Amino acid sequence: MKVLKSILLPTLTAVSLIATNHSYANNSLLLGEGVNLIAVNGEEINSDSLFSSSTKHNLPNGLNQILVDYTAEIKKGDDFELEKTKAFVLLFESSDTKINLSAPLIERIKDLKEFEKNKNWTLKNSANQNISYKVNTIDNSGFQLSRDFEEELARFNRGNSVAALPKSKIKTPNNINNKESKNDVIKKENMAMEMLIYWYNQADLNTRKSFKELIKNK
Repeated sequence: MKVLKSILLPTLTAVSLIATNHSYANNSLLLGEGVNLIAVNGEEINSDSLFSSSTKHNLPNGLNQILVDYTAEIKKGDDFELEKTKAFVLLFESSDTKINLSAPLIERIKDLKEFEKNKNWTLKNSANQNISYKVNTIDNSGFQLSRDFEEELARFNRGNSVAALPKSKIKTPNNINNKESKNDVIKKENMAMEMLIYWYNQADLNTRKSFKELIKNK
């Protein structure tokens, strides 16, 4: 992801995205390169994992549901394009451990499609032992600048998927206005990130090279 980091990290600073963190004390979730955390236990968050080799988040002990996707650099001709997978819902249990989540190496569109089909994430604890998980995907119909993942997860959790949260674990927000305000901020952040990826992919080879040189000399 070196190309991605060199291009987008300064731009992220320029648009002043605001990170939203969850504060739990029991489990540390470490995301592998290219893995993006979208929501925890039905609540959407902002994640900057796209711009770092490893991002840490905190989760409570017990049963957790996370929504994640993966951004891959796919080589096309002499340059790379950014491709995102579908969103994956993972349901698992853990207590007092470091949790490492990673995806297999994806270098071709074929690899990405196989990953979406096989859903073969690697989830390990601090002893490097596999953590059992249940998984399913939430499909994205075409290019979208903004998605309401909380609403999509709510519909998902009302269904019969093996990765759905038990009804007893689904949270009901106490303050609708605060929830809507926070969601507006996150949607703007997610939209900015999607636009950065979109316009980079739309640029021709010379424009991409010029942009890289501009960022490098800043």
